[in-house]
Amino acid sequence: MIQNYFKIAFRGFYKNKGYTLINISGLALGMAMAMLIFLWVWDEWNFNKNAGNYERVGRVMHHAAQNGNTVSSPNMPFPLATALRENYKADFEQVAVSWDTEDYTLAWAAHKFKKKGRFIEPGGAKILALKMVGGDAAALEDPSNILIAESAAISIFGKTNPVGQLVKIDNELEAMVAGVYHDFPQNSDYYNLSFVAPWKLFTAFKRRQWVNELADNWEIKTFEILVQTTKSTSIEAASVKIRNELNKHSKEGKKAAVSIHPMGKWHLYSSWENGINTGGQIYYLKLFSGIAVFILLLACINFMNLSTARSGQRAREVGVRKAVGSGRTQLIFQFITESFLIVAFSFLAALLIVQLALPQFNAITEKQIELLDPNGIVSNPYFLLTCAGFCVLVSFLAGAYPAFYLSSFKPISVLKASLNHSSVHSLTARRVLVVLQFTISISLIVGTVGVFRQIQFGLNRNIGYDKSNLINVKIPPGSARLDALKNDLLQSGVVTSVAQSSGPVTDILSNARGFEWAGKAADNQDEFAVIAASHSYGKTVGWRVVAGRDFSEAFLADSSAIIVNQSAARYMGLANPVGKKVRWKDGTFNDTEYHIVGVVQDMIMQSPYEPVKQTIYFMTYAPNYLYIKLDPKTQLGNALAKVRTLFDERVPGAVLDIQFAEEQYGSKFHAENRIGKLTFLFAAIAIFISCLGVFGLAAFTAEQRRSEIGIRKVLGASVASVWKLITKEFVYLTVIAIFIAIPISYYFLTEMLARYQYRSTIPWWIFAASGLAALGVTILTVSYQAIRAALSDPVKALRSE
Repeated sequence: MIQNYFKIAFRGFYKNKGYTLINISGLALGMAMAMLIFLWVWDEWNFNKNAGNYERVGRVMHHAAQNGNTVSSPNMPFPLATALRENYKADFEQVAVSWDTEDYTLAWAAHKFKKKGRFIEPGGAKILALKMVGGDAAALEDPSNILIAESAAISIFGKTNPVGQLVKIDNELEAMVAGVYHDFPQNSDYYNLSFVAPWKLFTAFKRRQWVNELADNWEIKTFEILVQTTKSTSIEAASVKIRNELNKHSKEGKKAAVSIHPMGKWHLYSSWENGINTGGQIYYLKLFSGIAVFILLLACINFMNLSTARSGQRAREVGVRKAVGSGRTQLIFQFITESFLIVAFSFLAALLIVQLALPQFNAITEKQIELLDPNGIVSNPYFLLTCAGFCVLVSFLAGAYPAFYLSSFKPISVLKASLNHSSVHSLTARRVLVVLQFTISISLIVGTVGVFRQIQFGLNRNIGYDKSNLINVKIPPGSARLDALKNDLLQSGVVTSVAQSSGPVTDILSNARGFEWAGKAADNQDEFAVIAASHSYGKTVGWRVVAGRDFSEAFLADSSAIIVNQSAARYMGLANPVGKKVRWKDGTFNDTEYHIVGVVQDMIMQSPYEPVKQTIYFMTYAPNYLYIKLDPKTQLGNALAKVRTLFDERVPGAVLDIQFAEEQYGSKFHAENRIGKLTFLFAAIAIFISCLGVFGLAAFTAEQRRSEIGIRKVLGASVASVWKLITKEFVYLTVIAIFIAIPISYYFLTEMLARYQYRSTIPWWIFAASGLAALGVTILTVSYQAIRAALSDPVKALRSE
């Protein structure tokens, strides 16, 4: 019997090849998109969760009041780590002070490599759960050792055994490779971590020796503290216990609080607002999970629409089969079997599409997702279970109507009646589903346009400096021949200006408090971005002075001069800031009075969608970054080659890593661009799936009204009138979908844009253009079948009547 079910099903598929192809194509495409989104969501959900101890690992956070708001930061005072170790021994298994992951030069033999490294206290090896390939993670306790990632070991040492090899860090400190660890997975915050080095080695750097002076300082907060709780203590419980630990020592009093941010939430819940963890990347997981559901829904709607549309044509088949003895149960199984086979073929096709599309999908999402393991087997059990459940559900839903409705017919009633058994109820249901399809599609189009408008809004914002032909080079502090390098660059003929700064123009690396000025409110908990710059910094980056003057070598007093941006002038409440005195007194290094010599236009150094932070520029030589303005008249390749040659001559121990300001600024739109591309892809797929369904329904409508069209043509109907006859219903349905989609898409687009402080508007034409686009696609899709029916020979349609 089961064999007969399959035979009949395959005969039906072959007889109705067009409908079968549309069903399989639509379902396969919808399932493939949903699978890709599932794999991406699964990868994101498991970010930082690969280590077995991740549930007990966290980062200590500092929450402090600042002008009526609570600001959260992972920057902590050094002695807090000691306090946690000594006062909470029963709660913390490991506590480790760490410095952010940064670029360093590793030199071995005559070779130099730019690698990302992290300096951390010995307990960090257990906190990071390093999986050793060779050597021992405990070697991190020796300040002369470092641990290196497997990929870095291969790139540096090749086939040579790395353990025991000596490397030089930043042309200053020598260390021995004491172990090799497996690379962190791609969905980890430490994915690009090439080496881990002891904290004592970090403080041995000439430029880092100030760290030793902060061993007992509770006011300077510049270190990251990682913790691992004991098995008997949860992150939440430990966080409650240490909440007021900072208040016992800091001058901030009870306005400050301490918490632990669990490792599993670093990626998905990275946003903080007024001291509360408000989310982050989790928003996009929810967004794209919803899109996956909608795309699957579109594919299922197509399947169900075509199944119910054709079910009326099978009424006589049901009557004949029941007349010769088929029971209702057999008919139900027959229809369910056919539905299941369509879904099964679609599933196999979807797997093939996913496997072929994964490389491009990974390129867009910057992932390394794999569907199959090295043995060619789908390794994710949750993926397989989800797909299996979906296949069963869709098979039942799509086959339920013909299976239960048609199998209930009485044979004599069916055989006496007309072949057309499409009920009003099924017709209404199909119309509702078509409206739902285009409502979803139009909403996705509106969302895509909204995302790209927001990107363009950020791109059009005045950034306050000239990023063209501007490059920066991070150089090892203490480079003895830096002045000679600057002179060589200026005399090379390919450079117009050179300057130094303590940080890149596209980011803020240092913040400070303790500033005082006339009129400052007593309860003002100030915080400024602070940047050290040389005389020619403003000329090199092309900032715009709006009041006062730039730094100048003609003024000896500029050693105590500062320049503020417009945001800082407003923040300080200074209508005429030039000439005003500002005292920086943080209780440790600084107790100096400065005078404001100029105000510059706000420069966008962080997110282009957020307000510019109040910033103070100091006229000091801080050689962390060398900014170079290339001569636009010189060919770029020649200019960079000249810069590289001079750099290698004057700073032989470092690896030249040239960064373009334009590229660095463009990277600020990276996340939005990725979201935009994905949204565009999903919107295009949604429209295509919807059009497949409409195409099939249009073909069915034309076939169903074949005799009517033939009679109309015999009576003189034109091609245009026949086209209108078939097209108008789908146009009406699309128009209804447009009016339903407008408020829905407006709501969700408003919610999405609300995530940005600086955001684009939502003009009316977005909805009009999206609706017209959907309407145009619908008309084009239906027109093929309508014109084909209008041009058909009426004799063929009427000869059997």
